[in-house]
Amino acid sequence: MKFFHILVIFLLCLANETKANNTQLADIELVDNQLAGYQPTNHQQKIQSKFNILFIGADDLRMNIGAYGDKIAVTPNIDALASEGVVFNKAHVQFASCNASRASMMTGMYPDAIKVWRLNTHFRKTAPQVVTLPQYFKNNGYHTESIGKVYHNYANITDDKSWSVAARLDQESHFDDYVLESSKEQGAKKGIAAESASYTGDKYVDDHITADAVQTIARLKASDKPFFLAVGFMKPHSPYNAPKKFWDLYQRKDMQALGSTDKPDNTPNLNWFDFKEIRGLADLPKKGKFTKQTAQKLRHGYYAATSYLDDNLGLLIKALKDNGLYENTIIVFWSDHGYHLGENSHWTKATIRELDTRVPLIFRIPGQKPFTTSAITEYIDIYPTLAELVNLPSPDNINGRSFKPLFSDPSYIHKQAALSQTARPWPSSKPIKQMGYTVRTDQYRYTRWVKTKNQQVIAEELYHTEKDPLERHNIISSVDKQVLIALRKLMAHKLKD
Repeated sequence: MKFFHILVIFLLCLANETKANNTQLADIELVDNQLAGYQPTNHQQKIQSKFNILFIGADDLRMNIGAYGDKIAVTPNIDALASEGVVFNKAHVQFASCNASRASMMTGMYPDAIKVWRLNTHFRKTAPQVVTLPQYFKNNGYHTESIGKVYHNYANITDDKSWSVAARLDQESHFDDYVLESSKEQGAKKGIAAESASYTGDKYVDDHITADAVQTIARLKASDKPFFLAVGFMKPHSPYNAPKKFWDLYQRKDMQALGSTDKPDNTPNLNWFDFKEIRGLADLPKKGKFTKQTAQKLRHGYYAATSYLDDNLGLLIKALKDNGLYENTIIVFWSDHGYHLGENSHWTKATIRELDTRVPLIFRIPGQKPFTTSAITEYIDIYPTLAELVNLPSPDNINGRSFKPLFSDPSYIHKQAALSQTARPWPSSKPIKQMGYTVRTDQYRYTRWVKTKNQQVIAEELYHTEKDPLERHNIISSVDKQVLIALRKLMAHKLKD
């Protein structure tokens, strides 16, 4: 038997002599186990020491976080995570609306590549063969679970192929998420814009998401597989509802816009609109500018909801620590897009301006030295980066590109520009007539609007965003022509990716 054992190993080595030494050793180890009568589960030898992934999403969260320099935001848990992680200062989503952004991030594909632009389009219908981020991990030996809003939360946009077990709390409505009966109007589709509620137990959807996630982390501790756990919170999406204790963290007088609340004079109407998502809330006027008092109340609610989100995130991290999983888990914190809170006379999202496309992104990797980077990154890059961090093969047929080299070389230049887009009319079930594309470089944002039927350019915008962060001054007619030519070429290159 001993001779036979040695012979098998010898023959196996000859057959694999061109492989790397670590691969040979893994194969020999597997043969040894088989000769001893041991039957390992699929991928067990390769994945038993891999990091877990905790993938935490926020909804409609812009950069109003202490770690990103907001002086009034009370976000101690996100700030603590940032102090131990890599903080991305120039991360951008590919479409500043929930469904298209999430579909793009989770597939590693640009919205045009998967043909997802609307709120109710399921990527499995327009790109049925795509392999999603969690699906890729599942196919490579991970246990995958989803709790809350990870894909979009209505029109039945869920995905059984992505998860090892059925997704939970994934189709909850924002506009039913109230604690107080007085916040709802009988017969109305939506309640008031912002609720401050005192209560005990789990009442808001995010309470239930957190409780489920904490229990799931405790259960997964005993798993014989590494896990990919996605947790998508509902806040701070409107209505801006949160427990009263988080409202009490702020003073209403401090709730100011980041700059001018007037519509920019030289911006095409295509890049500004009055979004009915917030106009449909019961106590807001259907037309006209909000009063100062109303605007401050809305901002107060948004900050309260952000602190509520932060508290729930803290409970997840505590659960990791309590279960001895913190030092073997990569944590990724993301938001599906940015947000306007009255700046530029706009509320909510779906423009291709800095406040809507720029988003927080934090990677906390065990053993990784923390730092902050201004490297330009796109959310489609998260997928291949996570795969490379846990030594999975590079995923095929995606647009995203891993930024893993950045973690060992903070000076690494990942990309020249981030590409984002939006559709008009918006929101609507009518055919898309215009598409807006924008590229954000280190200094500039160049935007082009085209007719979808023939790609005819109908408007252009150019902003020096580093000097003009609210992008109020369109310098398309005054910039050096060589700068404009270079940006047009860069746009053409990105659209070919």
